[in-house]
This record gives sequence, C-alpha cells and structure tokens, in this order.
Amino acid sequence: MAYEISFITPKVKVADTFVFETSLWSSEDKMYMAPMHGLTDYYFRNAFAKVFPCTIDKAISPFLSLTHGKLEKSTRKFKDLLPINNNNDIELIPQILGNDINGIIEVANTLKTMGYNEINWNLGCPFKKITNKNRGAALLKDNQYIEKVISEVFEKTDMHLSLKVRLGYDSTEDIFRLIPIVNSYPISSITIHPRLGVDEYSSEVDLDIFEEVSKTINKKIIYNGDIKTVDDFKILKNRFPQIKDWMIGRWLIYNPFLAAQIRGINYPDKMERLIAFNNELVGSGISVNKIKEFWGYFSKGLNWEAEKLDKINHLQTIEEITDYINTQK
Repeated sequence: MAYEISFITPKVKVADTFVFETSLWSSEDKMYMAPMHGLTDYYFRNAFAKVFPCTIDKAISPFLSLTHGKLEKSTRKFKDLLPINNNNDIELIPQILGNDINGIIEVANTLKTMGYNEINWNLGCPFKKITNKNRGAALLKDNQYIEKVISEVFEKTDMHLSLKVRLGYDSTEDIFRLIPIVNSYPISSITIHPRLGVDEYSSEVDLDIFEEVSKTINKKIIYNGDIKTVDDFKILKNRFPQIKDWMIGRWLIYNPFLAAQIRGINYPDKMERLIAFNNELVGSGISVNKIKEFWGYFSKGLNWEAEKLDKINHLQTIEEITDYINTQK
C-alpha cells in the first residue's frame, strides 16, 4: 500500500501552506522526541519526520533491554536501531534499560559497530514491572552503583553517555546525591523529568526542585515533563531561559503538531496532514490494532467526540480505517 504526500513542507516558504508565528523558540533550542515503548519506534519516527519535517531535532529510542537474546546486530533486538530502518533526518540516540554492567558495555560496543556514538542510560522509568527488578528509576536509590556503571562504561567503551533521570525514586535526596557524580564525569547530557519514580505520572511536576537541581549541574540539561501545550512551553521557557533542550513524550502523540507549534509553525492543512501521517504509518505495515492505538491518542488531541473513536475501534481492516479517516477532512 503506497501513499504520496502532496502538501508542501515547511522547508518552502509558501504563505498558504504554513505560517511562522512569534514564539519564544530560538535557533539555539533543540526539540527531542521522548522514548515511548511500542509507540515511537522507527516506523513512527520515519512517518513523523516526513509529515512534520524540521520539527524534531533528536529522538531517544525506546529502551533496549539487556535481558533478552544474544547481542548480535542482526537479531530482532536491534531492529529499531538498524540504520536501514531509520530513513529520516532525526538524530537517533539509543537508550539502554538495565543494571548489568557487562550487558550495558556489550550493548554499547555493539551499537558502536552500528555507527552510534552515544548511548542513553534510562534511570527514569517509573513503572513497577521495571523498578521491581531494580531497573529504571529504582536505581536512583543507589548512587554508588550508578557511579560504578558510569566509570566502567567510560573505561571499557568508546561511547558518549547521557542519562535520563527523575528527581529520585521515593525522595529528592536521590538526585542531590547523584549531582556530584554527574559533575565529575564527561556525561553528554542529563534529561530530568521533575517527578519521583513512585509518583509515576500522577503528581504535579516539581519545578522548584528542578530549578534548584539545574543550578548545580554543570552538564547540558534536557527538560522533560508535562509540555502539553505551547503555553506550557512558554511558562517553562520564561522560568528557565538557560535551558535550551526540550523533550516531549506522550503529548507529541496526542498532538503531533505540538513541536511545530512550539517552534512557531502553524499548518493550515491540519486534518490533511494528520491523514497523511496515518497513511505513512499504515504504509509502514503496522497492524490494525496499532493504528487504532495511535488514533486513540490522536482523537484526544483533536477533541473528537467518543463515537468517532468508537467507529474506528469497530472497524476490522486497515483499509476500512483509512477510508473512514479520509472522510474526516
């Protein structure tokens, strides 16, 4: 099934295709696509980059687990990271989830042979099935072990290392213990989601603690958390003008236009572009259930009434869903 995108991309200044608006976004700012397991895989990144070009600078890949299968780049484990599968201009940084030092080093060295120069270590995942195995945010309780891993990665690999963290697992004391370690090693960047691990996504982001932390870290900080609207970004940008790197997660799926809107780009052809996004995703060969899952997100961003999504969920084939979506122009 093949589709063609006929609208003009924002690389060309055509007044009736897009509009640049005044925003707080500057040429120094960078936008990151956060990793969402099972959602922001290569087919999503490829489609996004084609339909919304020049809006995402970098993406952190959904985590690569250390616990399944041999570490051969031809295996299914590395499918999402194979260069042949990533046909876009978004810089991709592989993310590793785990606590096994030898496994992290082995994966890092394998990724090096694939052409990657940086790995991102996930110390922020809050979900119980991860933290119960002392992975993700649970590791923030043991800063000595974190330092041991960081030290050995730099000693035994030729990879840059960045971190994705929360303010702690169950106490903000965790992040303050981690700061001297981060400052002592050549960490590329640290992405901070300003919640505790135990809070998952139920609490408000703690911007006061984030502000305190950001003043004491001497590495590049990437802000991540509850950037739902342009106004949210403006509030954060005004409060933290020193931050130049921004990461958006699930709200980029609810509203795929959000990164463009923050940059000051407005597309008049929104529904046509979203239909094109659907068609690109469908053309990648994803399943009926997966495209329904995406429309569960998109429908929220479109403020659709429930019966429209119900209609999609009751359709049986990709063709039926695509035909229905095309009637929504």
